[in-house]
Amino acid sequence: MLNKRSLAVAAALTVLPHVVFAADAAHCVDVSVPKKAVEANNGKWIELTSDQWQFLRGIYAMNPLTPPGLPYGDKAALARVDGNPGGLVFFIDGDRACTPMPVPKELLVMMDDVATAKITHEGSGL
Repeated sequence: MLNKRSLAVAAALTVLPHVVFAADAAHCVDVSVPKKAVEANNGKWIELTSDQWQFLRGIYAMNPLTPPGLPYGDKAALARVDGNPGGLVFFIDGDRACTPMPVPKELLVMMDDVATAKITHEGSGL
């Protein structure tokens, strides 16, 4: 039962960006809406560091699946639920959760590296 519930929340969090982007004027919802949905299903709402927020702003701006430009807000939070290896980042603007962006598990690893200032260079360079 819990696994089905977690999958339902994961699916809802995946669909939420499309619902938010479909609204003409609003790209934000009250932060309590997604936060309560995650917490009600034993998920995790993780406040991100300033460095992670800056890193994700660049990812957001370069992602062809997000609207053009930079996301709203000056903070970010990561929503994670059991059964979903990735997560959903919300850019926080005051008391509003804005411009949600799905985050695959591979990007979560890089986000952890940013938080711990771990620098990894792959390849031989130029």
